Amino acid sequence: MSDNQVFQPGEPPVHPQSQPISQTAQSEVVIPVVDQTSAAKETAQAFKPPRKGVSKKLIFFGLFVVILLAILAYVASKFKPTNPLLFGKKGEIVWWGVQHDKGVYAPLIEEFEKENPNIKIRYERQSSQDYRERLTNSLASGKGPDIFEIHNSWPPMFNKELATLPASVMSKEEFNDSFYPAIVANLTTEKGIVAMPLEYDALTLFINEDIFASSLQRPPETWDELKNLVDPKEARSLTLRDRDGKIIQSGIALGGTSNIDHWPEIIGLMMFQNRVNPSNPSGQKMADVLSFYTDFKRQKIWDDTLPSSTIAFAQGKLAMYFGPTRRAYDLTKNNPKLRFKTVRLPQLPKNTPTDPNYSYNTFWVHSVWERSSNKEAAWTLLKFLAEDSSLQEINQNIKKYETLEKAYPRPEMNISLRDDDILGSIIAFALESYSWYLADNTFDGNTGINSQLETVYSGVVNEWSSRGDEKALITLQEEVQKILTQYGVSLR
Repeated sequence: MSDNQVFQPGEPPVHPQSQPISQTAQSEVVIPVVDQTSAAKETAQAFKPPRKGVSKKLIFFGLFVVILLAILAYVASKFKPTNPLLFGKKGEIVWWGVQHDKGVYAPLIEEFEKENPNIKIRYERQSSQDYRERLTNSLASGKGPDIFEIHNSWPPMFNKELATLPASVMSKEEFNDSFYPAIVANLTTEKGIVAMPLEYDALTLFINEDIFASSLQRPPETWDELKNLVDPKEARSLTLRDRDGKIIQSGIALGGTSNIDHWPEIIGLMMFQNRVNPSNPSGQKMADVLSFYTDFKRQKIWDDTLPSSTIAFAQGKLAMYFGPTRRAYDLTKNNPKLRFKTVRLPQLPKNTPTDPNYSYNTFWVHSVWERSSNKEAAWTLLKFLAEDSSLQEINQNIKKYETLEKAYPRPEMNISLRDDDILGSIIAFALESYSWYLADNTFDGNTGINSQLETVYSGVVNEWSSRGDEKALITLQEEVQKILTQYGVSLR
């Protein structure tokens, strides 16, 4: 691959999450059912023909016990409950959230309770630490909650615990017409619709406005332009090094995994752009993705001695940074004086102007517990929260408490945000957005689908940076498909 060539063109892949997700093969609590036929046989064997001296009354008594057990087993099977056991206090909805404090939702909770006096809502913000494991354990033990926040890549891990949106609350047609196609694809499984969106977010490119102004450069539109901007050999490069070769200002945080936040989403984006199926990462196109990505480390544009990419950008030592728009809050919190904005993601060179753009989404949604005693009321609450007026109030409260708004999950609501310095870049590509199970900072724990895939991809990326190896691609493909099979995800 020449220095000026990035990735390889080809046919667009089938969006993995647009395919029906088969029922996940995750661990569950299994209640052993006694095999009454075997029990009867064992009992019969216990009453073998007696040796000489045993009375006939004892024999008849044994047969009577066997017959009685068989009758009881038959009756028990006929009257065995067919409906799952429901949990929770009827009329009280317990809601676990991760991103926001109660103040963001409090006015809407109060309004809903006034309109539904028989319903009480208890919102509890959860720590992100071990969140997925705690949620899994709480649901498995029958403790709820009724509503819980999950990442858009999590449905395979909770498939059996997710209630589907009833048509009586919101029809499939209304849901499909209300939200972005990428959201619909993410939240629709072969069971049905399993979550309600209250936001939209995606990977974007942050730029330091002061660095770009002082270097007289403009933001890149393609990967070729981005690579030239940060090449230390180029004039007015955004990468600065001292006489000893130490990086004092990096143009972009790419090339490795240890200190680059959201590198999984970046790799996912590159795979989609280069027409690689993430469920089957193999062949020359995947090799081109890995070679292009790791080349930034080989050229010493970024290295492992630097702080994490989020911190480096907040400190003004990084010209460009990839992350979802929600990281703007962290950047502002770390450095209120930092002047930054986001721009549209770089794309591959196009053969025709009508060639598609590619974006990679990563956002949080709310689901309802399948075994909740308040399923319909919980879904009714979520529909209420996803209405236009409610979403506007949520955004106003987010801006009040967290300073920065969220993009809306409803396309028509984002018209006013198209020129927003932070949200405008992801809105521009929202109709051309894809996602997969490569996502950073989802708090899914070591056994989660994101973390397992991140570990596998990280090993290959780091090995590729020192030497490209076709055997590494074979291992990557095998390990990825093993993880996906574990959660019942389609390999197509």
